[in-house]
Amino acid sequence: MPPRRIKRAKRAGPFVQLHEEILESPAYRDLNPVARCLLTEFQRIYRPSRNGLLSISVMNAGKLIKANKDTASKAFRSLAEHSFIVLTKGEYWQERLAREWRLTFEPCNGREPTDDWKRWKLGHPVVTLPNKSRSQTRGQSRPNPRASLSGNKGQGLLSKQFMNSVYTQKQ
Repeated sequence: MPPRRIKRAKRAGPFVQLHEEILESPAYRDLNPVARCLLTEFQRIYRPSRNGLLSISVMNAGKLIKANKDTASKAFRSLAEHSFIVLTKGEYWQERLAREWRLTFEPCNGREPTDDWKRWKLGHPVVTLPNKSRSQTRGQSRPNPRASLSGNKGQGLLSKQFMNSVYTQKQ
């Protein structure tokens, strides 16, 4: 008697393909689970004609992978440092446009995949993204509201010496 064939369920819509070569790579193994989830979201929106134009904002990524926006931002940085994604266009936050990315393990504009993630080694990121500064004054020290006007560090207006002098004057 011939073996019975198992019918496969037919699913509607596109699917995400995970290559064994990528899953076994040291670069993928070093990613944290949040970055792996974000990579899957990039694969979900990937279409051959759109690679290089893939766009997920940090806020959207946070919602998609159910994480804080700061955690999502770290996941973007991790994917870029491990070279699974490459920045093709920076953000224009004034126009509310997110960054555009390219998957390095998929073809782009008729060219073969660059597979930059294969060059990654532990402790040696292939690419480092510049840190985003929140303002132009970043790195400058902020004035300490507790600092005294006389310039004595640690001797603010509410210091023990000041309170003792006020207390002894009242008695």
